[in-house]
Amino acid sequence: MSVQKPHDKKIATKKRFLEAAAKIFSEKGFQSANVSDIVSAVKSGQGTFYYHFKDKQAIFDEILIDFINKLAVVIIENEARANGRLALADRALAIDNARRIASVFMENIDVAKLFFSESRYVGGEAMKRLDALNAALAAQIENGIRMGLAAGMVRPDVEPRTAALCFAGAAEKVISDAVRNKTASSNLDSLAAQIVDFQSYGILIRDSASKVSLNSTESQIPEGRLNGGGSGQNNL
Repeated sequence: MSVQKPHDKKIATKKRFLEAAAKIFSEKGFQSANVSDIVSAVKSGQGTFYYHFKDKQAIFDEILIDFINKLAVVIIENEARANGRLALADRALAIDNARRIASVFMENIDVAKLFFSESRYVGGEAMKRLDALNAALAAQIENGIRMGLAAGMVRPDVEPRTAALCFAGAAEKVISDAVRNKTASSNLDSLAAQIVDFQSYGILIRDSASKVSLNSTESQIPEGRLNGGGSGQNNL
């Protein structure tokens, strides 16, 4: 039987506080929750809590910063995995990128709820990281749109920055709804595909499918949708 080292025990205790706090904050909200709630859930003492955290704000910020860092890692990895490929021309790549981001939210439901509903309460450092995350994601999308413009795939009247912000905002609303209703945990691929398809068909030139060589038949843009099939209306 292995004996847990003091350092490992401290890490495990802190993790229990973080997990309990995330759940309590998501259920009660930041303002209504208090340190006593967290201590009670962990079955520990106030002294142990304050050994690890300065106050309620500190543990709340650490929870959000950790989550923001996870999202940032995925955004950076998505950029690296693309390796210069244009996501607008590779539906499978775009869907996988969206799925990877959505999975961070669905695998951390309690914290994701805080991210969407309680992030206005984060402190200075957490807010800086949140702003940086939003800027990085918008820049990544904007860069893809600019590449699409250069390749002749995107309508020339589309303003990249505005389109990127619209895309990011729409995706955030869809994922927020999925988190709130827990509707996507078993079908992330479908959720990601719907986000990508809705966004792509809103900016692609109608005959762009004929200009782009995609990697597989599954990545072909449905001609009917580009030529007015279904709802057939551009969103931008």
